[in-house]
Amino acid sequence: MSTSKPLGHDDESGFSFVREILQGEPTYAINFDRLQKHPKLGYLIFEFLLCEEIQVVTPNTSHPNKYWHKNSRKFMSLWEATLDLNATLYLVNYAKHGSKHENKVTAIKVLEIDSVKGITSEQKKDFTRAEFAEWFRILNSECK
Repeated sequence: MSTSKPLGHDDESGFSFVREILQGEPTYAINFDRLQKHPKLGYLIFEFLLCEEIQVVTPNTSHPNKYWHKNSRKFMSLWEATLDLNATLYLVNYAKHGSKHENKVTAIKVLEIDSVKGITSEQKKDFTRAEFAEWFRILNSECK
């Protein structure tokens, strides 16, 4: 029997609380979107990267290396945590439900990152939203 529960609501309260406490000071942390432990694959870290409808890129064409100069610290922190936990890092590009590109999802399994060059080795797979849901739900259920 599973002791876990379905997702109910988005918990932004922790983010809001920390923002209040820091009072505008820079943060030296990142938020994980998802961390779970798979019985065979070990720890899995997921970072979900929203592609807004107004952007030129789509979930299938966006890539962290395109904006590495703006956000490298976030991805390097995720990579360091990945190495420390002997985990697998997945970066998932998606668009909001109901948007023009809602049916495009790309999962990037990061294999190597260079602090200057960005992601230097990866496995990338494009999904429809339904295909991603099927893959993700199977992976999630294996973590019981």
